[in-house]
Amino acid sequence: VIGGGLLGLEAAKAVYDLGQETHVLEMAPFLMPTQLDQGGGKALQSKIEEMGIEVHTGSRLQSLVVENGKVTGVKLTDSAHEEPYILELDMLVVSAGIRPRDELARGCGIEIGARGGVVVDSRMRSSDPTIFALGEVASYKGM
Repeated sequence: VIGGGLLGLEAAKAVYDLGQETHVLEMAPFLMPTQLDQGGGKALQSKIEEMGIEVHTGSRLQSLVVENGKVTGVKLTDSAHEEPYILELDMLVVSAGIRPRDELARGCGIEIGARGGVVVDSRMRSSDPTIFALGEVASYKGM
């Protein structure tokens, strides 16, 4: 499963429940980086690995390995492997994170959160009181 956020971990559990060898590839140095701090992410990784799911943090995907029109592997590096290696697979699930599309707001000088997204107050107003934001682009109290 590409993606170690909440949805990626749910997908990994579903694959695991099907009796398949399961790997989670996360770009960040720890799991669920949007929701957890490093300590929480590392603790979660330990619990998931205890279940038998292998976690690869610091993953940098370089390419997909395709044979006869079928994806058979992922070429990557990760926190445990500086040199590229190929992780062979029979199935690939992509649950890559949601990123707020805040380019327009940035260009207009509207305040942007530390992790991206338009900073809003409890009424969903941005730093420009005539502009409101909601959904994935809204950043309320840093989330």
